[in-house]
Amino acid sequence: MAKESLPRLTQVQIRELATEQSFERGKLYYRQGAIFNAMRQGLELRADCQGSTIYHVQAKLNQQGLESSRCTCPYDWGGLCKHQVALLLSYIHDPQQFQVIPPMSELLAAHSREDLVALIGRMIQRHPELLYLVELSAPHPANQPMEMSTYRRKAQQALRQEEPEEIAEGLEGLVAAAKQLLERGDWLNAGALYHLLLEELTVSYDYEMFEIDYDGDVACITQDAIAGLNQCLSKAQDLDAQVRRDWLTALFEAELKDLELGGIDFAAGASEALLEWATDEDWKWLEPQIRDAIAKHDRWAKEQLVNLLAQRQQQSGRGQAASDLIHELGTPEQRAFLLVEEGKFEDAIAIAEESFSHLPGLVTQFADALLKANRPDLALQWISQQQTQNPRYGYKDWLSQFHRTHGHPELALTMDYEEFQAHPSFPRYLELRKFAQSLGAWDELHSKIIQQLEQSKQTSLLIDIAVEEGEGDRAWQLLRSDPRSQFTRAEVVAKAIEATHPQDAIALYNQLANRFIEQRNRGAYQSAASYLKRVKALHEATQTQEDWRSTIQQIRTKYARLPALQDELNRAGL
Repeated sequence: MAKESLPRLTQVQIRELATEQSFERGKLYYRQGAIFNAMRQGLELRADCQGSTIYHVQAKLNQQGLESSRCTCPYDWGGLCKHQVALLLSYIHDPQQFQVIPPMSELLAAHSREDLVALIGRMIQRHPELLYLVELSAPHPANQPMEMSTYRRKAQQALRQEEPEEIAEGLEGLVAAAKQLLERGDWLNAGALYHLLLEELTVSYDYEMFEIDYDGDVACITQDAIAGLNQCLSKAQDLDAQVRRDWLTALFEAELKDLELGGIDFAAGASEALLEWATDEDWKWLEPQIRDAIAKHDRWAKEQLVNLLAQRQQQSGRGQAASDLIHELGTPEQRAFLLVEEGKFEDAIAIAEESFSHLPGLVTQFADALLKANRPDLALQWISQQQTQNPRYGYKDWLSQFHRTHGHPELALTMDYEEFQAHPSFPRYLELRKFAQSLGAWDELHSKIIQQLEQSKQTSLLIDIAVEEGEGDRAWQLLRSDPRSQFTRAEVVAKAIEATHPQDAIALYNQLANRFIEQRNRGAYQSAASYLKRVKALHEATQTQEDWRSTIQQIRTKYARLPALQDELNRAGL
């Protein structure tokens, strides 16, 4: 038999795929012999790892190294966990530990039919949740209803797990089963399974689950179910009326759950599927449900439901009916914006003043709608009135942009300058400079701004301006005049004075390095090492290498008991 060719995996590759902490802890697990029950089947590795409990670890290799890996631990910080690291290090350094298992086809080929039936029976006794796989594989006439109780129990069991990854893993098998049915052309039972999944997820997915479902693992299963149900509806030419209603209801209930949760894309695609596949007959019972839900919601959720009904009317070629529906059921915002489109500006403004003048985002959107309707006079009047009534919301940016666009740039510049005086910031400074330069008014305004910032002791902002405008010496003087700014601006000033004041830059970088070392964590040590690399480069540029050797020796001696720092210094070549 020819010798099996296995991929080459290196410790360097593993280190690159894990955080430093995970790699070091995984290396310790490997050395302590935490990996046991190790086996290899082809290019797949499996083992148990003794941690705070026993975790099950898997990895799949390819000719480039590691293709994928997973572990039952809750680690979710990116890269390989310590248990995965321990498994892979065991494969590299102790491959004989792995029992080689033949491919599944070879393992099963030697068994008789009776042996296989008995084996499957024992497996199901030990893991009853696998019964649904046996049921799925059993011969069944396509598009004849299957018993779904086993699948529902499987879904409910998965949704009782504590971690979203475990929930998603438990449900993925059901999604795969539904896809397999669909591939066989059995859209009826595939739809029934997708429907079941969507029902159970809609019931179970609440705020508590949303808060732990950081990566959307569970929500993505819902989207898979919606997409699958959409496919099945596209095939369902002769679908039983009650089954059709059940599927469409599940889509609508999922949409309502999404609205309840604030629109997190839990039910992405559900409303589109309703619009695509619900017939006129379906809408006779669906529309009253939507109207009932509209009455129970307000603001954003209500707006989405009204839009759903309006889109249905538009889709059916009833544009006026869609408008009437918005006037009847819509939120104040919907009605006001529609009135603008219809040219009924006084009515629109009356609704806006009454209903959302306290919402600055909607105020400016409404003004933009008036501009789009070719009524700049009303837009300016509206925003000016809101600025007077609610000055704390700050509409000067909108007013400035309006005056720029409508032929009053000098007025816009005055407003921008006033806004900068009230809220000085570096981005505002850059924008103000660019605009003033375009009007040839920058020199005089620049002097006024610098004087104002000096009087109000805005040292950090003055430093940013000096550095940006190539005045490194002034930035250095400002930094020395205000010790507080040294905590936030030391690095930017150090970079600015490397050429003109290298020794001062060295001193600043050393201060930064020491400050980060005192934080006592790996990330801070990496930052400290990056500053020390600048120190080394500046000593080399100024022919003071002896000073550098003294500096780095002092640091290594002082912090000899910080192995992580010493490691980062080594990795940085220091």
